[in-house]
Amino acid sequence: MSKLNCSIGDLAITVFCNLPENNGNIVRVTSAVGLNEWAGFEKPIFTWECEIASDNGWLVYDFDGYLESKKVGPVPDKYLRRLTPPKDYLLDEFEDSEPIQADLFSNNP
Repeated sequence: MSKLNCSIGDLAITVFCNLPENNGNIVRVTSAVGLNEWAGFEKPIFTWECEIASDNGWLVYDFDGYLESKKVGPVPDKYLRRLTPPKDYLLDEFEDSEPIQADLFSNNP
């Protein structure tokens, strides 16, 4: 199996989805579902349980021609790209973490 695009707790954007309605959703990866059969793929692919991270987004699923919208559901890893926070984001956001993180990023051993 190739390297996964995401891990639990990540924020990610959905890309290259079979249903165009799903492209561009921002989701939080909440748990691993594992290998699942998925329409359009010959072999089972790795899938995450994700929740929409905004009030107006939806995950859309096609169940034999019937479209269903959900706020939480499975998403194949293949359709996810991790959103990486800007450099020094944690340093600016959490004051109590600054000394520890500053040491991790210093050039001195």
